[in-house]
This record gives sequence, C-alpha cells and structure tokens, in this order.
Amino acid sequence: MFSYAYLGIKNRKEFYAMTLSEYNLKSEAYQLQQVKRVEELHLQAFLNQAVQATKGSIKNPTPMFTTFKSFFDTEKVIDDVRSQFERDYKPRSKASQDT
Repeated sequence: MFSYAYLGIKNRKEFYAMTLSEYNLKSEAYQLQQVKRVEELHLQAFLNQAVQATKGSIKNPTPMFTTFKSFFDTEKVIDDVRSQFERDYKPRSKASQDT
C-alpha cells in the first residue's frame, strides 16, 4: 500500500517489476522529500516564534534561537536518512560527525 500511495506506483505490474534496490531508492527519495517538507514546517514555526521567544531577564531579553540551524539542522536529518540507505555514506554535517 505504501508503494501505491507514496512512491508513484500506479499498478501491481509496475510494483512487481521493480527491483529491491529500485524500491529502496524510491523509499529514500520519498523520505528525503519528507525531510524537506518538515524543514519547511519548522522554518514556518521558527519564523512564528522568532519574534516572541526570548531568554534572559525581562530587562535584557535575548532570542532563544539565534539561527534557524540551531532550531532545525536539516543537514543532520538528511545525514540520518541517507545513512539508513547507504552503508558507505559519510555524514556532511558537523552535528552528525560529533555523535
């Protein structure tokens, strides 16, 4: 059912003609698309709260998140997804390399 709904598979013949590696590649592509969608949602949330969220004293408030990356690290999430599908994948983000 996942294949039909999310991977663009239109019929059973197309599904059964696909190799396992093709299925995995389509699954990875779908998950990377979802990461971008979640990134867009986080960006919207970041912008919504950026004008409100502060820390520090009432007299000297400072923003809770100074950059979008401190709120949502897209590269780390992409590294996490790609490392699930590619055994020899080398993380690009510093946060992934640190963990």
